[in-house]
Amino acid sequence: MANQRFAVMVGVDDAGSRLRFAERDAEAMRDQFAAEGFETCLFTGADATAGEIKATLRQAVMRAGKSDVLVVYFAGGTVTPEWSRGADTYLITHDLDESALSENPDSGVRMAFLERDVLEFFPGTAVLIIDAVGDEPEFLRPTYSALASYAGDAAGREDAVIRHGVLTAHILATLRRQQSVTFGSLAQAVRDQGLTPRVMSPPWGEGVVLAGPADQTGLPASRPLANPMDAAAGDILHLIGRLTHHARMPRHAAPRSSGSRAEAGSAAPSRVEYLRAATDAHSTALLEYTPNGFQTIDSSKRFDLDVIRPMLRFPPGADWFGHTVHDDHHTVLCVPLRHAEGRSLLLALVDPAVDLLGLGQPLAKILETIWRTDFAASPDEAEIEVLTALRGAFGRLPVPLYEHCFELYQRVLESYCVVFQPVVTLGKTARRVGVHSYEALARRSPSDQRAPVAMLRLAEVWGDRFVVERDKVILRMALRAYAQAHAEGPWAQPKPVSINVAVRSLLSDAYVDVLRTTIAELAIDPRTVTLEISEQDPIEPRRGEQWAEAPHAYFHNRLAAIARDVGVAFAVDDFGEGYASLSRMAELPLTQIKVDRAILHHPLAAKELSLVMDTARYAGHAPRVVIVEGVDDESPLTLREIYEQRIRHVQGYITRQPAAPTLSTLSAEASEYIAALVRGDDEHRDTLITRADDLPLQRGA
Repeated sequence: MANQRFAVMVGVDDAGSRLRFAERDAEAMRDQFAAEGFETCLFTGADATAGEIKATLRQAVMRAGKSDVLVVYFAGGTVTPEWSRGADTYLITHDLDESALSENPDSGVRMAFLERDVLEFFPGTAVLIIDAVGDEPEFLRPTYSALASYAGDAAGREDAVIRHGVLTAHILATLRRQQSVTFGSLAQAVRDQGLTPRVMSPPWGEGVVLAGPADQTGLPASRPLANPMDAAAGDILHLIGRLTHHARMPRHAAPRSSGSRAEAGSAAPSRVEYLRAATDAHSTALLEYTPNGFQTIDSSKRFDLDVIRPMLRFPPGADWFGHTVHDDHHTVLCVPLRHAEGRSLLLALVDPAVDLLGLGQPLAKILETIWRTDFAASPDEAEIEVLTALRGAFGRLPVPLYEHCFELYQRVLESYCVVFQPVVTLGKTARRVGVHSYEALARRSPSDQRAPVAMLRLAEVWGDRFVVERDKVILRMALRAYAQAHAEGPWAQPKPVSINVAVRSLLSDAYVDVLRTTIAELAIDPRTVTLEISEQDPIEPRRGEQWAEAPHAYFHNRLAAIARDVGVAFAVDDFGEGYASLSRMAELPLTQIKVDRAILHHPLAAKELSLVMDTARYAGHAPRVVIVEGVDDESPLTLREIYEQRIRHVQGYITRQPAAPTLSTLSAEASEYIAALVRGDDEHRDTLITRADDLPLQRGA
């Protein structure tokens, strides 16, 4: 039988790597190719086993003739086992056992199998589409067409707004929008949206029809692969500069919007006018889409929904990323902002500057990010969020954008200040209650008690250079503020101070150099400094790194060397959360264990605290101080119960004194109040201590 068209779609989600939409991607691709007349086969979840996938692919090969087409699509993870020395990459199927591959290499779906036994052996035209997280294989012989994207992590592959892999979303959008799509035109359409997939094809593969009548021919051969973001870097920086300029205009100079009503919880009413001015658009509006159609929520001057209504549509699924529509009079850029069942919000820009439209999909991502940030409150932080969103959506950014973001991040960090929260020693009498030590905390201002958590954690998105720089800046600020506060404070002998640090920073010689030189410069006793190891970081080598020992042993020796060299101590932070596991607590050379507030809300909180204390006092280690963080009037476990678990130190707003840039003793009233709670004096009367199970957790970062 001639002119058969086969499509085999595979999607495997992975909770461990937070890969959430691979199976949804495969299902959508199956539906799309089935609508185009392909004979489809779908493997997702537990059904995506290596044996079934390989058997199906081989059956398609054996049935095919020279006029037939085969499309193989995979969404999920890939891995290159160490034993293969980089020579072979596997698709991660539901049943993949990486440990067994060295003895039975064919127990998984190897790229070598796909190339040798399927794609190159297929008698007709074969197309491979991969939207994956993980290792990128080497494509050996271009006898088939391939369109592939490999992200470093799930966040780089997927967009939570569109609920698809970014590459897959653009492929689906192209197949749905255009009446005729060849492999060559599909690859070009994806590039035109700012993506940079790996593309290869033999000359005859460019014209293979993926959508539309099978007798259509393809477009001219695609241009050499390049990153379109490189050419757009200058325009993006120019646009960001315009946005920043308009955000910094005096509030009274910003025109007010003329919308019909303001959306509850949205930005200030002038937001649409601000975006109109920054993009040099004719008009802008926030629109709501429901089954009844579009209506205006907020708009700038001159916006007329009736004029553009015939052009508007709310496309399904894949076009959720943003699109441009035209007629003889206007161009409208539509940027979806939020989608909920039965109601969606859309930002519409009528006739924006022509040079901006040349940015393509990056412009839509910039505008979507701008809408949910506050450029006026902090232009530098907003710029960082925009650049981070671009990096997440489009992968590697050009060097000018990367370096610009790094400089902005340094500037933002250096604009922060340091406040100190006391760690309290518990006692049954006010005389025994006091300050044990302090934790240095970064804040946007001394009066702002909220931690800039999102901005601090953003460093992990950009990699080790940002992480180490963040920790170096905060370390310098914290030690200088600590030295000054102690010089002006009430203590004759310095109280200890703790400072947060990432695992990767402790592995950085540059960070240790800053630690050593700053302590020496300020004449601080290093024994008073404790570095709290973040619970956000795994202790493991990066890809390509070689550690001579097991990870915890290697890191243990690294900490011991820093302690000998500099003289500081170490603590595990937020035990019970993230990577702060029992093994980390037991195997590292620590002087403190800080227990996360969330443990206080566990049903077996008392037993868990008892286990922590037993581990802290294990005979194989010097005794470690245990500190329970986040203790306040809402903690369901009382201070008396905490004290009964042999814990003598807590940290949190139980002092009723906010963290401050200065150091001070506890007031007599606070000491007596804490002592009374330790004794349990008020437990049978109405007090501020509550045991409600549904209290919200508020991290005391």
